[in-house]
Amino acid sequence: MDRVSQGVEPIDEWTSAELKAELKELGLSSSGNKQDLYDRLLEYEEEWEDESGPGVSDALGGVANLVLRNRVALGAIVGALLLLSAIVVAGPVVIGMIMPAEEEAPEVGIWDFALEQKNWTEIQTFFVNDDATEIVSLTIPMPNNVSEVYIGAYWGEEDEQPGGIVGCDLVTVEVFDTTVNKPQLYTLSSTDASSQDCDADKTEPWDKIWYHYFLDIPNASGFEGTEEEARESWELYNGSGTGEWRIEVSVDTYAVWGTVCDCEDGEEVRLTISYVEYQVKMTLVNEEEPMG
Repeated sequence: MDRVSQGVEPIDEWTSAELKAELKELGLSSSGNKQDLYDRLLEYEEEWEDESGPGVSDALGGVANLVLRNRVALGAIVGALLLLSAIVVAGPVVIGMIMPAEEEAPEVGIWDFALEQKNWTEIQTFFVNDDATEIVSLTIPMPNNVSEVYIGAYWGEEDEQPGGIVGCDLVTVEVFDTTVNKPQLYTLSSTDASSQDCDADKTEPWDKIWYHYFLDIPNASGFEGTEEEARESWELYNGSGTGEWRIEVSVDTYAVWGTVCDCEDGEEVRLTISYVEYQVKMTLVNEEEPMG
């Protein structure tokens, strides 16, 4: 093989000092005469070409030949190789960062909401002594939702008739919602909290004091947006009405013309508690037509 054709300049163009300096930079032995030094440099180049393959290896081998022909410093060789490797390896990653894959836009449509409701009613009857308070609690656990709450009190008289006038004890019913979740979302309809307007002959079936709470829910049809936006529109109402509805029923002694009724020392009160649980079912009515 013609060693000169390998890319190393002929021996006549080298001095012994130049050959020794080149071999030292390559980490090779620099001992021997000029011919030994030159042969050692040729062997190094042959080994480099044998280990270099196609593609990237050819490019790297070409850099090595260029270095040997022009006696480039070893530091510059290493820098060029590292830069070339970084470009080859990191290229696809850099391109991917600059041009990210496009994501599909969320589906937009028209949504309807149906409320599946279930009614619960409980009736309690208890005797409340004069100047006493009966406490009743309605506890609704999470994750339920409550659209309505009704609390009503009824009481009647048969024997409290001083001077021939039917007299009823003063009954007070108060509802406390401080431990109820999102009570501000409800509208309240009610009678006065206190009353002596009882059923004198026990023939009237309706409550004398009542509280009726209605949840102010949004329009249940025709919401336009993505599925996530449709669910978020109901997020405010999740868990509404859960917690403890505290009910306090008190009875005060009835008096007419400054005399105290000498009859029953209290009042029998019937308390009706009713509420409506609901669940929301979402339905996609139709997908929005794409804009032209």
